[in-house]
Amino acid sequence: MNALRRNPGRKRRAALGLALLLAIATAEASSRDDVIVSLKEKVIGNLSSSGLTLAFHMAVANRTDTARELVRYRYRVLVNQREFLNMSVSLDEPVSLPAGRETLISLPVKVSYPLLFAAVGPIEEKASCDISGDLFIADERKREERIGFAYPGEFPIFKDPEVDFLPLKVNDLTVGGADVVFQPRFKNLNGYELIVERISYSLSFGDKEVLSGEIPGDKSLPRSGDRAFSLPFIIDFFEMGKDVRDLFQKAPLPVRMAGEIEIASVWGKLLVRFDKSQSVTIEKTS
Repeated sequence: MNALRRNPGRKRRAALGLALLLAIATAEASSRDDVIVSLKEKVIGNLSSSGLTLAFHMAVANRTDTARELVRYRYRVLVNQREFLNMSVSLDEPVSLPAGRETLISLPVKVSYPLLFAAVGPIEEKASCDISGDLFIADERKREERIGFAYPGEFPIFKDPEVDFLPLKVNDLTVGGADVVFQPRFKNLNGYELIVERISYSLSFGDKEVLSGEIPGDKSLPRSGDRAFSLPFIIDFFEMGKDVRDLFQKAPLPVRMAGEIEIASVWGKLLVRFDKSQSVTIEKTS
């Protein structure tokens, strides 16, 4: 009590200091409520065996009565709890945030599998992806406000199907032609089923195209498995020429198959092109 009486201004300074702290805390809380950042969706695009893009679509709601601008941002990406990216980006053209409105922005994370595996190590079927960072929002006086964000995500590791050829079955072989069954086998290297909607192809024996079209029926490939298809057809040697006929007298037979695989997935349609050359043996069934 005596100390307070000897320093009458001390109590007033303490009260003023507390009031100032409360005012700062209130202002910070109000500032945090002025601009709100929320995650709308996560979208995987451009998926292939070389990589993908994982885009975080965020909504920035400007609840003030004046326009703001997004001028820069920084972010860090962890894949399977290991750092993959750590970047700061200054925007040449600020993103306008009109007053009282919500503005959608996209933060894409481009993932190259070779770079990813070098930084993180081998990954089999899918990876966790955690992104965190800050948006820097400027008001009309160019004063910046920092707003943090942190969102979890995940993405798949995709491997192209592979193709090889089983022996060519020859049911009948004459001077004028051959009745054959060609058997391509497609292998799914992924740990999940591939829903294949279409396989288009062109087939050549030697340098001569002998067949083209689409593989009929169910074409889906089991996870970590393979599936062989039978393509029966008749070769007319008079039409194809002597060179093709002569190939059947030699072993093995040089074969090339090229085409496109269309796969339906939760990440959209995937188009995989293939081009396989292989020498195959001939199996005569009669």
